[in-house]
Amino acid sequence: MDKVVLAADLGGTNLRMAAVAGDGAILHTARTGTPKGVSPEHLIELLGQLANECRSSSGTSAATVGIAVGAPANINAEGVLQNLPNLPTLSGMDLKGELETAFELPATLENDATAAAIGENWLGASRDVNDSIIVTLGTGVGGGIIINNGPVRGIDGAAGKIGHMSVEPEGAPCGCGSRGCVEQYASATAVVRMAREAGMDENSSFDVFKAAKAGDTRAVSVFNAMGRYLGITLAGLLNALNPEMIIIGGGAAEGWDMFIGPLKTEMKERAFDEPFERVEVVRAVLGDNAGILGVARSAFLKI
Repeated sequence: MDKVVLAADLGGTNLRMAAVAGDGAILHTARTGTPKGVSPEHLIELLGQLANECRSSSGTSAATVGIAVGAPANINAEGVLQNLPNLPTLSGMDLKGELETAFELPATLENDATAAAIGENWLGASRDVNDSIIVTLGTGVGGGIIINNGPVRGIDGAAGKIGHMSVEPEGAPCGCGSRGCVEQYASATAVVRMAREAGMDENSSFDVFKAAKAGDTRAVSVFNAMGRYLGITLAGLLNALNPEMIIIGGGAAEGWDMFIGPLKTEMKERAFDEPFERVEVVRAVLGDNAGILGVARSAFLKI
């Protein structure tokens, strides 16, 4: 009998789940909002509702063999969530244990950006690439690392926190408690902040991007800064890890045309020549499905 994993992507705004087949086919997707201040009990309830929808609407008699969740958190070996700045009410939740009790299925957890890296490596931009890094540009800046075809999670489940590499030691304060993190200069939120500091009144990073495309010098300077800071970060990763590919995804990657030039210029100036000439810097191709596919892949590999 065919097998299906119920794979979910937990975000600060939305909670999505899909029934995913072993070949990566998405049979059905369900979505709901993530309530502000959601409790562990309410999260399990919402996941149950989405699971019922996926099971009844996927149009298959395949056996459900696991449940998997990508979460914006550090996840330790026991499946406990820690460090969720956007979902602090879930800190300390034994998500793995609660999922297995509620669903009577084996549960798999991944950090959301690590899940996206796995998804792109399975079916997306870095397919057949052994060593790759994904950087996700959204409300914050996330990261996932694949080395020798496997994800790097770290002993505390905290690996891949690319957004919290400092590029300005005395720079803007960050929600993580540090200062000058690249998240404060390259995320969608940062683009809007920098635009307002430059005297603009745009409400979204896409609005700033449109202004830059139209020739607004203030908006152009914002994307030049974004590219420069990303380039500093990626050059450091390139020198440390020598990946074959760096993938850039997330909503703020829509500004690609405006920041990729300054990014590559900065990388070239700071990285060693051979790794810089070898690495491909590309856009992600799986969009919102990268994390769901990645955490489903992790679950299938355990079965």
